[in-house]
Amino acid sequence: LSFLLHRVNHPVKFIPIMLLVILIYDLAKLYHLPSLLFIIVFGLFLGNADEIKKFSWTRKFPLDELGLQVDRFHELTTEIAFLIRSLFFLVFGYSLEAHEILNTDTIFWSIGFVALIYLVRAAQLRLSGLPLSPLLFIAPRGLITILLFISISPEDVIPIINRSLLTQVILLTALVMMVGMIASPPASPPAPLRKTERGEQSQ
Repeated sequence: LSFLLHRVNHPVKFIPIMLLVILIYDLAKLYHLPSLLFIIVFGLFLGNADEIKKFSWTRKFPLDELGLQVDRFHELTTEIAFLIRSLFFLVFGYSLEAHEILNTDTIFWSIGFVALIYLVRAAQLRLSGLPLSPLLFIAPRGLITILLFISISPEDVIPIINRSLLTQVILLTALVMMVGMIASPPASPPAPLRKTERGEQSQ
């Protein structure tokens, strides 16, 4: 990415690079390679460019220019991710039916699963030494849950784990997050660091 940003002089830079990343992801998936591991490593390098300058092999790449472009790249990916999520849930909302949301056969299972999600999250936050509020409430189920549910083969489907239960869990966790965020006091955002300050902290 650093090499491409340095070489590409066209004003349209990031969309072709993102398409290249998607292509590599699909090729890795086609050959049964760890695609998600590739994405994680890519994100780690992208978010810690200042930290890897101490390695000699990084001198071949203009990491200083990469650091200047990371913020723009982050803003672009954030906007695109929001657009994809919005369109996905718009289609998901159109596909819902009232009897799936109000299904009394699965509502108690849904409440149980949601309670288990927040119990595990509370234990994780306690062990990590992090405050419960508002982190405890930010555990919505959504896009990944739906994609995982769709990927289950028909012979592996459990009857009680159906579309109604999935819909109810998504809506309940969204409601919990909404109420929790409204009830939590607003936190003052930290002042953004200048490039020189980020460099001093990394040193």
